[in-house]
Amino acid sequence: MKSNIELKRIVFGSVAALIAIGVAFAAGEVVQAKATITSGATEESLIPPAGTLARRGYELFLLNCAHCHGDDARGDEGPDLHRVTRSDARIASMIKNGVKGEMPKFGAKLGDGDVQALVAFIRSLK
Repeated sequence: MKSNIELKRIVFGSVAALIAIGVAFAAGEVVQAKATITSGATEESLIPPAGTLARRGYELFLLNCAHCHGDDARGDEGPDLHRVTRSDARIASMIKNGVKGEMPKFGAKLGDGDVQALVAFIRSLK
């Protein structure tokens, strides 16, 4: 049977290892967050001014689109929406009618004003 001193060493070693793992993960998050900030992709840079059509589009984007296009609209499951080259009419059509096998239709959920707000937000991305 192990002595109390040996058990204390095992417990202390386990706790120290868990702390080291926690510190390593925290350090990784800090480095990743810093990389995001220096690349200019901060959330603040995405938020259009209050009271604008683009701001309404940003709010709709967070509710309806961010889960696929990412909170920063740089893509996740869906494509990056920065520097989109399609026409406003084409973007509106894609939002309303979806993209077969890639994006659902939002025409029944969003009205024309909402779609135009989303287009304004996409155009505001830099």
